[in-house]
Amino acid sequence: MSIHLEEEVAVYGERRKRLAAAITDYAEWLDRRHGIDAERTLRLADTAASLREDKLVVAFVAEFSRGKTELINALFFSGHGQRLLPSDAGRTTMCPTELFSRPDEAPCLHLLPIETRRRDESLARLKHMPIEWCRVALDPGNPPQMQESLKKLTETKPMAAVDAIELGLWEKEDTSERHLLRADGTVEVPVWRYALVNYPHPLLQAGLTILDTPGLNALGAEPELTLSVIPNAHAVIYLLATDTGVTRSDLEIWQKHVHRHSNFHVAVLNKIDMLWDELKSDSEVQASIERQAEDTARVLKLARSRVFTLSAQKALVAAIRGDAELRLRSGIESLEYLLAHQVIPARRDMLYHAVSRDVNVLLDESRTDLTTGLKRCSDEMIQLARLSGRNRELVEQARAELQREKDSYDATADQFRATRQLVEAQGKHLLSYLSEEALGAICKAARDVMEDSLTTRALTGGIRKLSEQMSTRFLQASQLADNMVGVLDQAYARFHRHHGLPNMQVPRLDLGAYRNRLDALTRETEAFCKDPATLMLEKRFMIRRFYAGLAEEARKAFNLARMDAERWLRIALDPIMTRIRDHKQYLATRLSALQGVLDNMGALHGRMVQIKQEISDLRRGKAELSAIAERLSSSYPQS
Repeated sequence: MSIHLEEEVAVYGERRKRLAAAITDYAEWLDRRHGIDAERTLRLADTAASLREDKLVVAFVAEFSRGKTELINALFFSGHGQRLLPSDAGRTTMCPTELFSRPDEAPCLHLLPIETRRRDESLARLKHMPIEWCRVALDPGNPPQMQESLKKLTETKPMAAVDAIELGLWEKEDTSERHLLRADGTVEVPVWRYALVNYPHPLLQAGLTILDTPGLNALGAEPELTLSVIPNAHAVIYLLATDTGVTRSDLEIWQKHVHRHSNFHVAVLNKIDMLWDELKSDSEVQASIERQAEDTARVLKLARSRVFTLSAQKALVAAIRGDAELRLRSGIESLEYLLAHQVIPARRDMLYHAVSRDVNVLLDESRTDLTTGLKRCSDEMIQLARLSGRNRELVEQARAELQREKDSYDATADQFRATRQLVEAQGKHLLSYLSEEALGAICKAARDVMEDSLTTRALTGGIRKLSEQMSTRFLQASQLADNMVGVLDQAYARFHRHHGLPNMQVPRLDLGAYRNRLDALTRETEAFCKDPATLMLEKRFMIRRFYAGLAEEARKAFNLARMDAERWLRIALDPIMTRIRDHKQYLATRLSALQGVLDNMGALHGRMVQIKQEISDLRRGKAELSAIAERLSSSYPQS
């Protein structure tokens, strides 16, 4: 494994931890300054947790026998001195395999039986149902045991052809698969549907998740992979064989499952050692490899810089033997450089941008609070200094003036109470558009439409109905939120204009990303239903499997939209409520202080001493906040 790749992943992981720690320190600062500030503390805790739990997902996709698993071994696990994942000829992984590190669980292999494909639950739901999985313990200190246990990923078994058809594992109408039918009426199928490998490797512990996806049939049989898993990967490495170039099945996988779906994708021409020829010069061999790379870029409509040529097998051998010359010739370093200096930084920048945006809003609020507090103390100090040595009548005048200001403020606050009640009522109405009950009704209606008929037209119509109704609800929720923003804007302006509170901008609720996700799912549905291969699938199975994956993705979008709406409702009301409360307390404290001076003119000096201490505390808090902000800033990537 490249030192650059290892270092970049490690640095990424450490920087995330430092940033999360700084955010936690900020939350503790808020609690010290304001007591338990539940809303802001919760927001910061969620942000810190998202940082600690963030995963960098790299998916490896290809037809069978292109060397995906060998490349994963070469890139990430060559330090074992042997193959970690099985990648011998004819003995490669037969099911989608996800590798990650979960520190709260002992190293293990979880395997989902292929028969679960008869069930309606999605893969995402099954991952939260441990009883459905077979568990195999792994011993990282015993490489032979690890290697033997992971051979389970290669297991296959005979299955009656009729059952294989029902599970979408074999298509009798596909001429390219007819030879797989045995004389006894069975076909060979994978034993396992999905595998999860929890393994304490440094790269995985730093937040890397690796997905190995086997073959066109596996991708087509699990719509959830192309509806969710691959689109959510931060990078997709697509493998082809150098000696064959882009075959028909390679192109089909690329067009259906890769180039439309992933955030960042590259093509890798593996097995360049097949073109190494001792009867040719190095320049002639390199010219042959380059021609194949250029042809690949042209066929895939990909920039030449996104096509890499390498030999995963020679790279692994070189790493195990410590052969620097062979490693350089294998070509793997250019792919490692891409992962280290493009994929990881891109994910890092995206994550940190989202974090800094949220945290900076709260930092600005804290700075405003401190600045407002210092101004209030300064104003009161000036007033008390002017009253020093004056008679009771002047103090009484100042108290009466402040009382009038407080009465006026209380009236505005009472008026806002009605506004808040209106906004809260509208907020409940807004959330009703995005409720679990509303989602359940929409999904049931769409499923009923599909199950009334087994045609692809009914499937498309049902899923379109699902998408359209959910998008309509997002639009209704957004429109209602915009109306609420208008009401709050007026209230904010009133407090600013009449009582000098900071001029605050109400954030807007934007559900556009979730509507876009539903639009993308609709496009996937249309592509799926127009695909000639779909017509060869057994229709009931097609509807059940595709709809399960689609409904799960739609549910994710719906639930995330509701969470965003709930968070927005808290954010929209929280700043003004905090400032109304603080200003009310400020006026009450000043009024009480002036009353105390009236009762005892000698108390004026004592109050001035108190204010000086408050100013000192505020300045200390400002310095602490600046230090925390500096720590946060230093944890962000420097452009």
